[in-house]
Amino acid sequence: MKFDSILSLLYPPVCPVCFKILGDGAKLVHPLCEKKLVRVQQPVCLKCGKPVYSPVQEYCLDCFKSPPPFDGGAAVWVYTKAMADSVAMYKYQGKKEFAAYYVKAAVEKYGEWIRQCRPQCITAVPLNRRKERIRGFNQALLIARGIGKTLEIPVDGQLLVRSRFTEPQKSLNPQQRLKNLQKAFGPGPNIKKYESVLLVDDIYTTGSTMKICSSLLKEHGVKHVWILSLCIGSDY
Repeated sequence: MKFDSILSLLYPPVCPVCFKILGDGAKLVHPLCEKKLVRVQQPVCLKCGKPVYSPVQEYCLDCFKSPPPFDGGAAVWVYTKAMADSVAMYKYQGKKEFAAYYVKAAVEKYGEWIRQCRPQCITAVPLNRRKERIRGFNQALLIARGIGKTLEIPVDGQLLVRSRFTEPQKSLNPQQRLKNLQKAFGPGPNIKKYESVLLVDDIYTTGSTMKICSSLLKEHGVKHVWILSLCIGSDY
């Protein structure tokens, strides 16, 4: 018996929504559970991809008030409680297997859009070394690698570095988030290698992290930056 098979018996994969054993190894999620997740649908902000109230509304309030430096963006799911719980289990409980479902959904929904953006590489928001050591992985980079492998686009995790530890963002308001992230990121050794990049992260709320990372990429010569988030807040 192969080692992977033994692991599957000892630690059977669970549904990324209800966290119960899947049973059928061919499935990545229980079909009924998948319906609890809200896919992003039109109308959306033309910049970040956040759902907006009206089809005549071009931009969400955040992007209208403070135009982001990235060229455009998209997200797979609306940031509901079900999605928040799933991502929290993925990040903090080491459920790396959830990435397979996230990647599959992202590629099904945005694979063609990603190809049209023509990024020379896919990268991810970097994680503080201490956090990555504790978790054992960078959740955004794991998703980026899955997307890159599926679409045959190079993945490079050396464009940006996390230069200092920051407090968790979820309890902070927009102004506090920006202050918290000041000088949190720096250029990585490969930042000047590319002119077009797809930047991946797990959660987009106010967009502070994506904006700062996109600005840094462009300051160091990247001409086009697109962003892709697993889940995103709504504008209503």
